[in-house]
Amino acid sequence: MIRGAKSIPPTAGDAALRVTLVACLFYAAFGAFLQWFPVWLIDARGFTGGQLGLAIAWAGIGRIFVGPLTSAWAEGRRDRRAPLLLLAALTMAGLLALGMGPAFGISFALAFGLEISFWGIIAFLEAALLRLTNASTCPRYGVARGLASLAFVAGNIGVGILIDRFGNWAVWVWLALTIWGLIAATTALPAEPVRRAVGVNYSARLSSGLAMLRVPDFALLIFGCGLIQAAHQYYYIFGTKLWIAATGMSSAMAGWLFALGVIAEAGLLMVFATWLERYRPATLMIAGGIGALLRWTLMAQDPGIPLLALLQLLHAASFALTFLGAMRGIQSMWGHQRTPTAQMMFMALATARAQALASYASGELYEAGWGVRGYMAMAGFAAAGLGLVTVLWWRGRASGGQA
Repeated sequence: MIRGAKSIPPTAGDAALRVTLVACLFYAAFGAFLQWFPVWLIDARGFTGGQLGLAIAWAGIGRIFVGPLTSAWAEGRRDRRAPLLLLAALTMAGLLALGMGPAFGISFALAFGLEISFWGIIAFLEAALLRLTNASTCPRYGVARGLASLAFVAGNIGVGILIDRFGNWAVWVWLALTIWGLIAATTALPAEPVRRAVGVNYSARLSSGLAMLRVPDFALLIFGCGLIQAAHQYYYIFGTKLWIAATGMSSAMAGWLFALGVIAEAGLLMVFATWLERYRPATLMIAGGIGALLRWTLMAQDPGIPLLALLQLLHAASFALTFLGAMRGIQSMWGHQRTPTAQMMFMALATARAQALASYASGELYEAGWGVRGYMAMAGFAAAGLGLVTVLWWRGRASGGQA
């Protein structure tokens, strides 16, 4: 660069492309993390199903406390990239340490920390996607989020293929490379300097974030959607091992079957996201809850592979519609400035609590030999969440609001 020349800030289109790349790298890592990291911990680090469920459950409890603290810290930064870089760097450090083969107690602690730091990225990343993509950018939000979902597919299918060829250490290598790429791509995002109110200290920011829970519609949204999303835990933690054990399918085939649901999710977001804007967020949440209830009830009936493949398509409802409704609902309630904090409150105080309970229950049910019948417990989580978002829908209808 010529001395004295000023760097040219990225245009809105450039920023949308850059944040889409960041999202794709994260979800490429997340696809491996969600499906194959538990398998790696069991096979390469000697975790039992109960120990794995306990580690993930405790991490969910940890996010309840760490999430609000992180969001209050992030609100005080003048660079919106700061929380993304911090959490990604902590994830990379934990992964490198875990790869060195420490004793089980240390491995348990590292797995616990990774579950907190890696999941924590989602709130800030989704807020950045909503902020930097819109109707005037290319890609728009629906397309950007759909591409990220396809990157998730690449992660879980690609790692399944690599496991069959090279063994379970392919999981660790994939995660290390994609998280390193995530850190590099995040540094290329626009800094987005933010003017902060003078005299608002950390304690005040923390109190302000926690006060969001006093808004009834927000509380119904986050706890309702949190329960519906937590109903996926038995599937996320043990679904792959149950498929392989019951059918003898290869890791690659299990990856494709898992990915089928995410492909359905991506298709919905990329093709129908604009059309779905005509519906209220709570309507999308209700549709997602109904899809989840149907999905887990039928999964508990030990379906064969053909029906299992059809049920995977319900991921477009149980996850994508619930997710899209929650993101749009939070955005309409809090706007760009406070959405990152609201997202973290959602992830930490609602989703993490529900996931902790669902993860612990999943581990216990799996160890007790429930097999596919464990999905009935997840149907119970979905039913409870559906009840809460139905109340949110009625409140919005009665008040003429957008919820």
